[in-house]
Amino acid sequence: MSREISKAKGDKKAAAKAKGNKEDLTPAQRAERDAKAMREKAEAKAKAKADLLASGGADAAAQLAEEEKKKAAMRAKQRESKFANANPLLAKKLTGK
Repeated sequence: MSREISKAKGDKKAAAKAKGNKEDLTPAQRAERDAKAMREKAEAKAKAKADLLASGGADAAAQLAEEEKKKAAMRAKQRESKFANANPLLAKKLTGK
């Protein structure tokens, strides 16, 4: 009885672990597919940005500049946070907190 229960538990664990590649793609194929999707996304964003600039004039340019400024600030904050997480004592000394 307990042997059967143990076997059932083991089978359940094995089934949960075997998630893997369900798309039957090689890593190279998956990387190619993902790269293509990222290129398409970047092209769509660039087209949307160009359309906004073409239709909005100075207002749109200011809006895009503000968005870029926010993004740059966020990237800097993430870089600083990454450094602080890797070296908390050194980060504390450098910031003086």
